[in-house]
Amino acid sequence: MIGHADQTPLLFPGQRPGRHASADRLGLRLIAVGIQPGQARSTALFALAEEVPAAILARMLGIHMQVAVQWQKASARDWAAYAADVSRRVPENR
Repeated sequence: MIGHADQTPLLFPGQRPGRHASADRLGLRLIAVGIQPGQARSTALFALAEEVPAAILARMLGIHMQVAVQWQKASARDWAAYAADVSRRVPENR
């Protein structure tokens, strides 16, 4: 790598000044230190699918709705029951 970390605003600077490292290069660097990016991505998506409804997950990540639903099914979280419960709630009078 050229330069010092304090000379660039980039978190992962590439070999060219002012350019970030490519996804492929970053993946190779992670593998070199024992991190499997594919597994980490799947784990992160799995955890996110447990916490967020499929519609929001799809919109946040730019993935198809059916893919988001598949991630939720894989994480064993059914948001349909949650949505039905919310729709039946009676608003509190304050």
